[in-house]
Amino acid sequence: MTDAELEHSDPADENDMLTLVTEVGTALNRSSYPVPRIAQVIRGICAAHRSDIVAQVFANYLIVLDKDANQVQIANTGSMYRFDQIADTEAVVHRVRRRQTSVRQAITDLRSIAESRPSMGLLIRGVGYALMALGFAFCFQMSLAATIAAVVVSVPLAAIVLWASTRSALAPLMPVLLTFLSALAITLWAVHGGLEDPVRLAVIPVVTLIPGAALATALIEISAGDMIAGTARLAYSLVVLLSMAFGLALAIDVVGISTADLQDVTSTHAPSWVLGLAAPVFGVGAMLYFCMPTRLWLWVLGITVGTFWLNQLLGKVMLSAFAGGVAVGMALLVAWAINAHVRSRPSVLAMFLPAFWLMVPGSMGFVAVSGVVTSDKDLGSLGTNAALSLLSMATSMMIASVLAPMVTRRIPMSSLLSRRLLRLRRRRPHGRSAG
Repeated sequence: MTDAELEHSDPADENDMLTLVTEVGTALNRSSYPVPRIAQVIRGICAAHRSDIVAQVFANYLIVLDKDANQVQIANTGSMYRFDQIADTEAVVHRVRRRQTSVRQAITDLRSIAESRPSMGLLIRGVGYALMALGFAFCFQMSLAATIAAVVVSVPLAAIVLWASTRSALAPLMPVLLTFLSALAITLWAVHGGLEDPVRLAVIPVVTLIPGAALATALIEISAGDMIAGTARLAYSLVVLLSMAFGLALAIDVVGISTADLQDVTSTHAPSWVLGLAAPVFGVGAMLYFCMPTRLWLWVLGITVGTFWLNQLLGKVMLSAFAGGVAVGMALLVAWAINAHVRSRPSVLAMFLPAFWLMVPGSMGFVAVSGVVTSDKDLGSLGTNAALSLLSMATSMMIASVLAPMVTRRIPMSSLLSRRLLRLRRRRPHGRSAG
């Protein structure tokens, strides 16, 4: 639709634009966008619709102001969106920025996305949760017994997580409660069944609750100058990590397992070929649990597997923390390029997040904090590598955002043809006519 057609079919007033900006900011915040990126998108929408509305975005709420109409809207953001909601949100925002949909229709679409039900059933999502735990067990090269324990413990935890997701009042309790239950089951299994490395094993069933992505996003926001949003998100992430470490330490104290049994023995229990299964198994699990649209499955698997193996290769020539950062930055650039040049415009975040979650060292941070709480020096020393990895990934993602215009710029076919004709003309011998 042209601008004139949109204005004729939808005579939106400034109040509609105020509501639209609020809905867009809320949806992008729930889609895990960093605050600087949200602000950039909102400015683009306001410029496209010739609106003077301004918005101040924070970690979990936003304030939208229309100075001319003397109106303001304040909105609190909710829980994180599923992948199907993220993909639909990006599609609506793209149409709004290009004025391919009316303001009122965009508001309706965004509200429908927020209220949409999961596209996957509870059983399928539970299987996805267990597969994510299995993928991480493969990443850590756990022994067969430890891998089985991780998957078995993750099944009832998945049921609790899915049940609690419909009850917002219980959500804040889930990290510490489920970590306690997971650690209790694992340490009891370790005492009576001889499992090794119970601390690292206990984190696998609750890995989706670890705020590793929030930690990286907080560092991006702080580096970009959004001190309020970044500091608030960082404080929240650290509190969640500490509460989970408290739950683990409490379970260890209840069981009475000795400090000698808490050593970091991640190792060579499983053969190296299990690493080849880690990325695809985790990717499929994430797509099922977070309800990834089927049209994105191949893209997601390709980026997840590619990022994992790029990290493995780079780890042979540089520190693992730097290798993870480079791999994550490349994954984000590839996701942007696919979004820009594929006609169906696959969602950038939906393609990128599974690879990011597989790589993000949130589990290392949790294990390190747990080591401090349990007075285990070997585990606590992992904190330095975890912090370095987070900084590396945050920096690489910021660099990728700067380089994004280079990989997303479209070159019209007419321009390519003109350049080709110009080259042909320059190659013709002098003095010979075109006829």
